[in-house]
Amino acid sequence: MIIERLQQVFFWLLGVNRPETISGAQDWQWYTSGPSTTGILVGLGVLAIVAAGVNFLPRAGMPWPTRIALVFLRLLGFALIVLLVIQLELRVVVERSLPPHVAIMTDVSDSMAIRDVGDQTRRDAASGFRDAVRDRLGEKVYVADYEFDWQARQKGEEGVSESTTRIMDSLRDVLRSERELQAVLLLSDGNDTAGDEGAAVAPLFTARGVPVYPVTFGKADTPYAPGVRVSGGSDYVRLGDELRLEATISAPGYAGSIVSASLYEGDATTPLLRPKEVRLREAPSRVEFVFKPEKPGRKIYRIEVDGLKDAPSRKLLVARHQVDVIDQKIRLLYIDVPRDERKILGHWLARDPVVDFAGLLLLPRQGWFAQGQMRHANVRGLPDDEADLYEYDVIILGDIPRKIFAAGQDIEETKLRWMVEFVQRRGGGLITTGGRSVYGAGQYEGSALAGILPFDVRRERKPQIEKHFNVVPTALGLSHPIMRLERDADGNRNAWLDLPKIEGCNRVGSVRPGASMLAYNATPDGDMPAIAYHQTGKGKVLATTIDTTWRWEMMRPRGSEVDNEPEGTDYFRRFWGNAVRHVAPDPRLEPELPQIARRQSQIAVGDTVNLQTRLVDRLFKPIRSADLTVRVRAPSGAEHRIFPADSRSEPGLYHYAVTVDEPGVWVVSATHREDDVMAVIEKAKKDMVKAEKDEDDAALSAAKHTLAAEEAKIARQELKVGENQKEMEDPRARPYAMEAFAGAVGGKAYRPNQIDDLVNQLQLAKHSFSQSYAIAIWNLPAIMIALIIIVCLDCYIRKRRGLV
Repeated sequence: MIIERLQQVFFWLLGVNRPETISGAQDWQWYTSGPSTTGILVGLGVLAIVAAGVNFLPRAGMPWPTRIALVFLRLLGFALIVLLVIQLELRVVVERSLPPHVAIMTDVSDSMAIRDVGDQTRRDAASGFRDAVRDRLGEKVYVADYEFDWQARQKGEEGVSESTTRIMDSLRDVLRSERELQAVLLLSDGNDTAGDEGAAVAPLFTARGVPVYPVTFGKADTPYAPGVRVSGGSDYVRLGDELRLEATISAPGYAGSIVSASLYEGDATTPLLRPKEVRLREAPSRVEFVFKPEKPGRKIYRIEVDGLKDAPSRKLLVARHQVDVIDQKIRLLYIDVPRDERKILGHWLARDPVVDFAGLLLLPRQGWFAQGQMRHANVRGLPDDEADLYEYDVIILGDIPRKIFAAGQDIEETKLRWMVEFVQRRGGGLITTGGRSVYGAGQYEGSALAGILPFDVRRERKPQIEKHFNVVPTALGLSHPIMRLERDADGNRNAWLDLPKIEGCNRVGSVRPGASMLAYNATPDGDMPAIAYHQTGKGKVLATTIDTTWRWEMMRPRGSEVDNEPEGTDYFRRFWGNAVRHVAPDPRLEPELPQIARRQSQIAVGDTVNLQTRLVDRLFKPIRSADLTVRVRAPSGAEHRIFPADSRSEPGLYHYAVTVDEPGVWVVSATHREDDVMAVIEKAKKDMVKAEKDEDDAALSAAKHTLAAEEAKIARQELKVGENQKEMEDPRARPYAMEAFAGAVGGKAYRPNQIDDLVNQLQLAKHSFSQSYAIAIWNLPAIMIALIIIVCLDCYIRKRRGLV
C-alpha cells in the first residue's frame, strides 16, 4: 500500500494526470534535448566541488554534521542546474487500470413533458430512472451525466430548452467529448425531430466499440397533440389589397369542442379582427381571416387558438406567418383598340386600388392615344426602348393585329420580341384577349408571341365563331386562383354557371403540354379553349379567346332585395382583379438590388437555413460573378461574412447557407458592391450633420434622400430561431427506432421496468490500457521549487551560524 502511494506521489510530481489510476510503468528512457557542451558541464562540476569544499575550511566553524548537510545541499543544487542545462527528459510507458466509463444521456426536450408514463411526465420518469441507476452503480462505475435536446451538455450546465430533439447529433457530441467511453445509457422518447435514424452515427460507435443502451419513455400510440398551422397565405401583399390567411386546426380526440381563433399582429394583445368560433371535427378544421393591412413593412401575424385546456403544449396552438406589405401598385399597360371590352375593362382597371393604369388606344388612322400614367418616353406609341417596357409589371394585349409590330419596315418585329422577353426574362405578366385581329385572325401564327401562348395558334378559314356561349370552367379551373369568384367550391361553381353568355370567340388549337385550360366554350365545333394559363420562363401568360367579358358586368343579375342589393356580385371585376394580380411579378425583385429569399418558415436551433439572392440588371438579365457580400449577425452579436457565387446553370442566382446555433433573432443582410454603398452612406451621414449645422434644409433633404436610397440597396432578412413545433406535432414515443439503432451499435434496448438487467449490463470490467508520456524533467515545476528550497536552506543554515 505504501509503495502504491509513493508511486502515485512520484507520478504526480512528474505531472502525469490521474496518477491514482496508474498500476505500473515500464520502458524508461532518459535522454537530453539541450546542447551537449562538455566544457560547460566540466565547469559546473568544478564549481560544484569548490562550492561544496568551502564548507570543510577550518574557518567555517561549523559542526561536521552541518558541514556535510551543506555539502549535500550544494551538490544537489548543482545537479539540478545540470538538469536544466542539458534539458533532461524522460519517456515512459504507464499502465492504467480504470473503472467502467459510462455516459448517461437524459432527454429534456418539450416532448418529454407529456404525461403518459403512469401519472408522471416522461421527463420525471427518466430523471427518476437515471438517479436509480446511479445509486445502484455507486462508485464502481465512472458516470458522465449529460442532458440533451438540440445539443448535448453536461448536467447542470446552463442551456436553452428547445422543442427540438437531435438524438443522433447529441450522441455524436458525447462520443467526441468522452475519449474513454465504454457504453452510453440513453433515456429518451426516441423522437428525433430531424428524422435521423443514425445511419451516419452508428459506424462511429461501432468503430470505437461503444454500445448504446436506450430506455424509451412514453407511449407509441400517444395521440397527436392539437395544434394550428397557417395552411394558406401569400408571403407578400400590396398595400390596399386584401390579405387572406387560412389556418388549419388539427385536434384529434377533441371532435365537437368549440374553440376560438384570433388573429394578432406582432406581439400585440388586441386581436386585429373579431375572434372566430370553430367547431372541431375529427378531420382538420379550417378558419380564414381576410383583412387589409394598413401600413407597409414586414409584418408577423399570429393565429392563436383558445379553448383547449388539456392540450399538452400551448406552443402548438400558436402559428405565425410573415408577410411583406409592399407600398407598390401593379404597373399595368393595356394596349387595345376602341371597343366595348376595352371601354368597360379599362374603366374598372383604372379604378382598381392596387393598379397603376396606363393605356394605349390604337385609333383608326389617327395613331395612338395615351391614357393614365405612362412609364415610357414614347407616349404616342409602343415603347421604343426595351428597358422602358420593363418598367411595367403586366401587359394586356387586346385586339392589336400583328402588322402593327412590323411598322416602319421592322421585319424582325423587335417590339413583339421585346414583349416575349418581358415575360420570359423579366418575369412580367401577359394577358391576351380575343378579338377580330388576334391569334389566327391577326396572322400571329409562327410569331414570337405565338411561341409563348398556352395554346396553339394556327391559320383558320373561319378564324372566329359567331355564337353565344357559356364559359364553362374545367375541374382544374374551379380550383385555380384566377377563377375563384367565390371562396367555397359550390359557390364558385354556381357563380360561373350563372354568368351571362359571351358572344363569339376565336378559333385556336389545342392547349399545349404543361399549360392549363381553365375554361372552355361549348361550340358546335367542339369544346374550344376559352381561358388558358401557363408559366413560361420567369413569367406568366393568361390567354382568353373571348372578348365580351364586359357582358358579365353589364348584364349581371339583380341582387337580393332582402339584403338591399340593387345588383348581384360583380364577378367581372373579381375575375379581372384575380387575373391581373396572379400574373403580376413579385414586386420585391428590383433591378440591381439584392433580395433574400428563403423557404423555411420555422427554424430550430441547429438547423441549416438555405438562402438565395437573385441579381438582375435594368433589362433583368442575370448579373454574373457579382460582388455580393452577405453578413450574418447572431443574437449574441457575433458576425461573419459570406461571399457567395453563382453558377453556370443558374446565372445571377446566389445560394448560401446559414447554420443557426443560437436561439433568438438572426439578421442576414446582402449588399451588392458593399464598399461603394457604404462609402455613399457614410458621406450622406456627414452631409446631414453638416446641413443640420448650417441649417440648410435643402441640403439636409437631399442627404436624407441619398441615405434612404443607398440603405434600400441593403437587403435584410430576420431569422427567428427557436419556434419549431415539429416535435410536438407528432409526440409519439418511438421504441422501435431506438431498438433498431441499439442493435446496429452492439447495444440493447430496455424498458423502464428492466432496471435490474440494465444495471447488470453496465457493471463492466475495469479496462486497462497503456499510455506513453514524454516528460520534460528539466521543465517540471517540482525541479524549480526544489532548487529554490535548496538555495533557501543553504542561506538559512549559514545565516544561523553567522556566516555570509
